Amino acid sequence: MGIFGTSSPFDQDVERATSENNTSEEWGLILEICDRAGANATNARDCLRAVMRRLAHPDPHVQVHAATLLDACVSNCGKLFHLEVASREFEMEFRRLLSKAQPPVAQKLRALLKKWAEGEFRNDSQLDLIPSLHNKLCSEAGEKTIAPTVETQQSAKDAAAQREQEDLARAIALSLREANATAAPANSSTTAKTTLYPRMEPTVEPPPARKVRALYDFEAAEDNELTFVAGEIVHVTDSSDPNWWKGYNERGEGLFPANFVTSDLTEPAPESEATAAPAASSGKTVQFAPEIPLRIDESCMDEALALLHEADPTGETADDPRLCELEARVYAMGPLVDAALEKADRRHARLTQLSADLVDALNLYHELMRDPKPMYAPQYMPVPMGVPPVMPPAQMPQHPQHPHMGPQPQPQPPRC
Repeated sequence: MGIFGTSSPFDQDVERATSENNTSEEWGLILEICDRAGANATNARDCLRAVMRRLAHPDPHVQVHAATLLDACVSNCGKLFHLEVASREFEMEFRRLLSKAQPPVAQKLRALLKKWAEGEFRNDSQLDLIPSLHNKLCSEAGEKTIAPTVETQQSAKDAAAQREQEDLARAIALSLREANATAAPANSSTTAKTTLYPRMEPTVEPPPARKVRALYDFEAAEDNELTFVAGEIVHVTDSSDPNWWKGYNERGEGLFPANFVTSDLTEPAPESEATAAPAASSGKTVQFAPEIPLRIDESCMDEALALLHEADPTGETADDPRLCELEARVYAMGPLVDAALEKADRRHARLTQLSADLVDALNLYHELMRDPKPMYAPQYMPVPMGVPPVMPPAQMPQHPQHPHMGPQPQPQPPRC
């Protein structure tokens, strides 16, 4: 492997950037390697050695990551790295890797070499080795070389100039069309001013409020929301949002969920009347769809899930006839579940704010406990005139006693 077989200070970072455990390119680490490699010629040489060692790895996944890292270094490290790439050692090692690499890796390396030869290494005489290497490989494979001719370059310039002239002509035509469009209303306005009587523009009134009927009870959790009960008529003033509409009722004005109301203003008939009317008219029986539940029934959900688990996906055995009914009831609970989840989210946000306030209060308490207020000396009560102060026994003066006499009587305080 020549000079590329020796160790390098970049080995550890390059191994992390080209690890076989990486599911995608580590661009943060790749750009950091590029910054270090472009600092000086020594770093560029060490970085190229580390990358070429990873290109010789037996794992194709590592080789693809190494090829991506090499292309990033060529694009970001500047002339110092380009000089290291445009060397005889790199040419020999690149040929050896192409001969041993698997077809996808070899195709990626050839694509990178073509990109370099047509881009960074094209117009520099010091970097002419890379375009010549690409031409050699193309000639060996029987492909066309990338050496541009004078006629090709001139035709490309002529095509670019013609394209620029066409774009300029298109822009001028568009500006003239816009000028004519704005001049026509101006002329009409001047003719209108010359008439005897002014023209009255019709006033556009806002559309009237649309009436809807509430399907479920909704209790406002915020100040800008509207409270209503099932069956109540709500006047809609703004229905531009598909989820939350704005309207008013006798309680006030605010927002409410759009799926809690319906445009059908007819009141649903009671179940007893709906079933008795068809029976009286004819002897046939009619099945009605299950009512939309007004509460969340967890037992119904559990039973529907159990039947779904027991259902036969092949269709060989008949499913439980209650499954369709339970599914309809569970789907009808969707708006109620959404409203309950939204209310839980609001309570969670409030509890989070209360928790943050409590933490701030505890921090303030601990700060005050660490820095207590200074203690003041106790204040003594004033002693009335003529009354001797009471002193503790330890501070009272001791009178000497005569050795041949008993204890002397203590002096009594004067009486007032």
